Amino acid sequence: MSFYLAIIQGLRVQMGVASIQSTITVFMNLFTREQLTAIILNEGSSGVRVVEKFLQILELILQEPGSAFKGFLPTIINISMHQIYPIIAERQSPDIKLVLFRLLFELLQNKWRYFFPSSILTKMQSDTEAVDHTDEFIVIMQSFGQSFLQPDIAVFRQNLECLEKLNEKLKLYHKKIFREMMLVPFLNVLLQVLLHKSHDLLQEEIGMTIYNMAAVDFDNFYVAFLCQFLEGADGIDPNQRSVLDRNFKKDRDYPTFIQNLQRFVNDLRYYRLCNSALPANSVKL
Repeated sequence: MSFYLAIIQGLRVQMGVASIQSTITVFMNLFTREQLTAIILNEGSSGVRVVEKFLQILELILQEPGSAFKGFLPTIINISMHQIYPIIAERQSPDIKLVLFRLLFELLQNKWRYFFPSSILTKMQSDTEAVDHTDEFIVIMQSFGQSFLQPDIAVFRQNLECLEKLNEKLKLYHKKIFREMMLVPFLNVLLQVLLHKSHDLLQEEIGMTIYNMAAVDFDNFYVAFLCQFLEGADGIDPNQRSVLDRNFKKDRDYPTFIQNLQRFVNDLRYYRLCNSALPANSVKL
């Protein structure tokens, strides 16, 4: 597989679209769900490397400009999300995950119109936002969210950077489908990560992502999301929830927001620690 990757990397112009399409089709037909499962689970590191090289070939295809390989997009998504991802999703090892998520990032970045066909001008004129292949987009976003629940810091860092790049370049967080279906779950997960200190080395990056998501609609963040988050937070009483909500000042500039966020996380963590140390029926702080 390394040979084919090197050939396509160096000679894809000379090979031509038809030849590359034929080669990719052969690979796609070879890598069935059963074959991929056997390679990943039974062939050790050598099998993992084969799958990673295959995904890198698909990544090259996604980086090609124009629509020559547009017909491969449904198959690439199917192989990625329905054949490879279920095998590796719950595995602790980062093997294949880094390459798979980089492929998904390239798919979103370079083939954005596959999901969001409307131009900015069209959107301004019609005040609507068309979304194609909604189920596929949701599944991809859910896989990114799931990765933030796992311990591997390399996958976490890469995927956080991918989301931020997509937002910076393509306003991902502002898309209606993201605001309505994904914003709250992502904010919940990232806040929980800060509370549990599971990825403390990325505290600054996580805080920036939370800020950029909150900035989509600060009013909704402060009025709706924060209240909802505190209602679902265990280990604290109603009075403590009220204090935490009240003390999270409604500032909108980045430095002050981050200070307030850190204070909120520290206070919530402190309340939980104190409450867990008290005997039953004791008066809480």
